[in-house]
Amino acid sequence: MADPAMAALAGLRVIDMASLYAAPFAATIMADFGADVLKIEPPGGDPFRESRMWPLVARGKRCLELDLRAAEGIETLKALVAEADVVVENYPAALLRKRGIGWEVLSAINPRLVMLSVSCFGADGPYADRPGSGTIGEGFGGLTWLTGEGDGPPMLPSVALGDAVGAMSAVIGVLSALYWRERSGQGQQVDTSLYEPILQIVAHAAQRWSPGDPPMRCGSKLPGVLRNVYATGDGHFVALSASTARHHADLVALAGGAEGDDDARVAAWMAGRTRHEAIDALVARRIPIAPVNDLDALLADPHVRARDSLRHVRSERLGDLALAAPSPRLSHTPARIGQIDPPLGTDADAALARWAAA
Repeated sequence: MADPAMAALAGLRVIDMASLYAAPFAATIMADFGADVLKIEPPGGDPFRESRMWPLVARGKRCLELDLRAAEGIETLKALVAEADVVVENYPAALLRKRGIGWEVLSAINPRLVMLSVSCFGADGPYADRPGSGTIGEGFGGLTWLTGEGDGPPMLPSVALGDAVGAMSAVIGVLSALYWRERSGQGQQVDTSLYEPILQIVAHAAQRWSPGDPPMRCGSKLPGVLRNVYATGDGHFVALSASTARHHADLVALAGGAEGDDDARVAAWMAGRTRHEAIDALVARRIPIAPVNDLDALLADPHVRARDSLRHVRSERLGDLALAAPSPRLSHTPARIGQIDPPLGTDADAALARWAAA
């Protein structure tokens, strides 16, 4: 196991005062890479403590119960901020100002502070005060419109994609701000919306856009690319993308090479083979293909097991869990998963003393 003191973000002090998924998950990523993250929970604890989402938003963190509606809790927070490098929050800006813990106040307490502010629509613009989540970001940002079959309705993905992508975007912003701080000595606010990272995902579809004629849903296909999910003869599925001219030509030749619908020809070829036969044939020709895995298949896959990409762990309180290993991988300072079910602390003085001594 890697030495925590040698982690990439060791020594970085982060206050996570956020709730729900996207913003706390950004702090979790920092904890995975070695940051000392103090999660502030409301009286009685974070509501996610009772769900299996808890390891995603709390692992590797220390937790402190603090009432940010009370003057004493606010004063404790300000004392912690004076010693912190990063604050992560997703409160309405007006509420933070009302409580006296907005960016203007906290940055005056600690001019080197980097404050990550996560919201659905961002800190300005006519929708800035609207509530939202990653799901709302997916819909507003165009991803939902582009997801589904061409003759069917728009669809949301079966996972919290917008929250996870938003968290990763937020971490990029924080690390960029910290790098600039090393040169300038000055902190800054990182304004992360949950719909703008989605725009990066749908940017490919924008290449098909013309005024008044927005791109439509096309199922698993992409215009101009032989790409789809195909059923194999043994009842499984594979995903492939022949994204270059060589890939396309070799795949069509393998599937028969006659004139006609290339996608239909490939589908018929796949249906006549087992999943393993299809994968072996395409891999031998270096055509990108992969099985369409469910979680059980991923946990059993030899490549995933060799890289330890998914961790099967057990929590006494939450039961069996599957957690993704931290990503990306660093050769000298690898990330690690910390305690997956941290207890709720109540000693604010101890938290202050730890940071003051660091």
